[in-house]
Amino acid sequence: MTEGILHRYRQVARLLVLCCLVVVFISSSAAQTDTDSASQSVKLSVVMRGLELTHRKNVEGMLALWEFNDKKIPSVARLRFMHSKATEQIQAALRPFGYYRAKVEADLSDLGNQWQAFYRITLGDRVMVDSDPVIALNNVVVDCKDFRYIPYDHRSIMPDIKIEDEQFNKHKDLVLEFCQAKEKADLRKGEPLDQQAYDALKQTLQTTASRLGYFDAQFTKHEIRIDIKAYTAAVNLVMDPGERYRIGEAKLAQDKRWISTDLLDRYVELQDQDYFDAGALQTLQSDLSNTEYYKQVDVKAEVQDAEDLEIPVQVDLAHIKPRVYVFGIGYGTDTGVRTRLGITGRRVNTRGHKYTLEGRLSEIDYGIAASYTVPTGDPRTDSYGVHVRLDNEETDRGESFAVSLGGNYRYRDGFWFKSYRVDFTVDEFLVTGELSDTTTTLLVPSAEWTRTFPATLEKRINAVNGNWLQLTLRGASEAILSDTSFIQPRISTKWINSFENHHRLIARGTAATTWVDDFEKLPLSLRYYTGGDSTVRGYSFQNISPRNEDNEVQGGRHLLEASLEYEVPLTGNISWAAFSDYGDAFNSSPDFRLGIGVGLRWRSPIGPVRVDVARSLDSPGEGNVHLHISLGPDL
Repeated sequence: MTEGILHRYRQVARLLVLCCLVVVFISSSAAQTDTDSASQSVKLSVVMRGLELTHRKNVEGMLALWEFNDKKIPSVARLRFMHSKATEQIQAALRPFGYYRAKVEADLSDLGNQWQAFYRITLGDRVMVDSDPVIALNNVVVDCKDFRYIPYDHRSIMPDIKIEDEQFNKHKDLVLEFCQAKEKADLRKGEPLDQQAYDALKQTLQTTASRLGYFDAQFTKHEIRIDIKAYTAAVNLVMDPGERYRIGEAKLAQDKRWISTDLLDRYVELQDQDYFDAGALQTLQSDLSNTEYYKQVDVKAEVQDAEDLEIPVQVDLAHIKPRVYVFGIGYGTDTGVRTRLGITGRRVNTRGHKYTLEGRLSEIDYGIAASYTVPTGDPRTDSYGVHVRLDNEETDRGESFAVSLGGNYRYRDGFWFKSYRVDFTVDEFLVTGELSDTTTTLLVPSAEWTRTFPATLEKRINAVNGNWLQLTLRGASEAILSDTSFIQPRISTKWINSFENHHRLIARGTAATTWVDDFEKLPLSLRYYTGGDSTVRGYSFQNISPRNEDNEVQGGRHLLEASLEYEVPLTGNISWAAFSDYGDAFNSSPDFRLGIGVGLRWRSPIGPVRVDVARSLDSPGEGNVHLHISLGPDL
């Protein structure tokens, strides 16, 4: 009996304990639910100290907690978990910048009305690159100093070994391009490691390989090796270039018979079996587009069309209207308002002949000019033709009315563009201050050699670096249909250099002289003057020259000009410049004039628009301020 009662008491006691546990669990869960609900209505503030803007953006991208910055927090448990990973994530985000010893002081606080995750970051030193990047083809190191080949696997124990490797000749173009990319990469020995520079170099090598026809190229090794103990980094990039593809047959298809096959073929420098080069295809497209024969040029060369590593080239050409009418109006501080009206015959016949007829009018002159041009040799640069022009000019230097008829021949010889012409001119002119006019007949042969770098027009319009040199020689003889004998040599040059901060230094100069039997019979157009927009700024147009007793310009036998300009970017395509111009046109000894000033530059698609304010420091017009506006390519 007693045992039965005790057994029932024990069962009741167990039941009571179980009920208490259930009540406690339910109460605890409810409290936790209330706590979580309350926590989820609280926002999180993430505060970081010790980071630059560039570093901060990368950290924000890798820090999981940043997703909830200034937002309602997740559960407290998840918040604490993400905070526990934050130090590791911040350190990982800083390694691409070379910070492998960054320290992070982390704190997570419940401020009542919000949670705050605080991180104080000490970057420490950046890991240094201990040697220049190692770039190799098929495990053979490219030594850019003298283009030696060093065995990749033995470079540490035999660094000076030389190997005559056939890969150099086979992959010469690729080696040269890789060396240029290596030279430009910010991964030099002794500099801090920058993984972005590494990624950029790797991408450049891959892009270069594809551009040169190595479409199967792939990296067999690409790594940054960090020695934490020495705190140095080594960059290794090993590429298997595979076979280089070649250019197959190039087919040119016109939508109608517009230009003869003979002329069209002379635009194509691509040869069957030449190695593939995307730059050569771009040049072909540019050359055909610049002919003015076609409104659309489509060049197709797809690797999927290759057979036996040869990629066929298909060029589709859509003809353009044979004639175009030209009208323009503008303003120059030297010429005032000026207009131009004309017609250009882009294509007269299937042999590609062209013509132009143009009239111009400004406040100081008017003229009519016509020309007929026949392409020859390399039609991109070689041609011959005839021209005729009439010019009338009235300026401070005098009045001139001239009619000329001539012929010309121009061609490219290596880096030089050479032009030869002959002009028969009748010029009636009146020099300011003289009582009667003079009529001079001249047969003037001339030669002009011009060398420009870079050669492509696109790179010369707004040049980063480059130079221009022009040599001119012209003359006449009384023995051959001329009223006087003279010889005029002239040299002009311009040089542009850009620095790493994108500032530009621009220098130019001109020197010319005249040997003449009777200077009085030399037309105004053959005498030398300076001053104006493109010569010595700060002075009026052609206002610097020898003068008569009445202080009127007469023109000179000799010319010397020099200019130095420094240009600083402001924003976008806008920059400002400071300059100094120096020069004189004279008969015996120079009396140089100096002009200084500042200006704004806008890089337009057709060349810089230059707006300058310049002050003259010498007579004539000492102390005067002039506004100069000009437009045109840098080179």
